[in-house]
Amino acid sequence: MPAACRGQTRSSKRTALVTQARPTTRRASNPNFAVAHAQPVGLAQDAVTRQRLADLYALTMTAKWTSLRARAAKVAGKPAGAEGSVGKLVGSEISRRAAALHAHLAGAHGMLSGAEAGFDGVIAEILVSQPGQSIAGGTDEIQRNIIGERTLGLPCEPSVDVDVAFRDVRTNLRDR
Repeated sequence: MPAACRGQTRSSKRTALVTQARPTTRRASNPNFAVAHAQPVGLAQDAVTRQRLADLYALTMTAKWTSLRARAAKVAGKPAGAEGSVGKLVGSEISRRAAALHAHLAGAHGMLSGAEAGFDGVIAEILVSQPGQSIAGGTDEIQRNIIGERTLGLPCEPSVDVDVAFRDVRTNLRDR
């Protein structure tokens, strides 16, 4: 334990050490960033934290392998499968789990932003930007519909306005 941390509470250790450490990357879903974040706050040996780090690492590697498999299939001339939608869903899940892990590690200090905050405010940036991951590129619900309809062969949702021009689609704002 660094001399600056002896005799301090876990919360004050977080304040002292998180402000000293610098991330090697600013990608929230990178497990190495989470490990770099866990070590200075003294939680790298905590069993729950280690399990969450391993979970994030396993999910990240699975997503990487799925992406490599999709790329190899494309090079081989095979038609695209569900890998794109699955990758989007897994990316959203990785983002959620990484944000929750960083919030766990940073505690209340994770809400701070700016140069004086821990990791230069990257943790606050991660926490604020995370919900956008499940919206960008199509919401998770849309991706699940794509997988269900195109890959699993489930029936489409009922639609009564398929043959109607968009300007003629009924809305709550127009007279009926």
